Amino acid sequence: MVSRNLPHEYFFLNGSRFDGPVIGHIDGRPIPARVIDIRGSRYRFVGVARRDRRGRLDVSALRKNEWLVVPDLIYAAVT
Repeated sequence: MVSRNLPHEYFFLNGSRFDGPVIGHIDGRPIPARVIDIRGSRYRFVGVARRDRRGRLDVSALRKNEWLVVPDLIYAAVT
């Protein structure tokens, strides 16, 4: 389980680039089917992150090998 005490920034894939088709839009921004991080690891879209009543990201809902990509998209590592 992910601790709520850790800053949500620890759970973002930084430097990721889009890969694959656009499967939808959120707030006018595309949702790519997949992303690739700066090391070449691949991730697939699995959902949109929840926020609590105060607008904070609920990182405790992330599963093992899931990461956030702006804006609030969740991607899981492809193994």
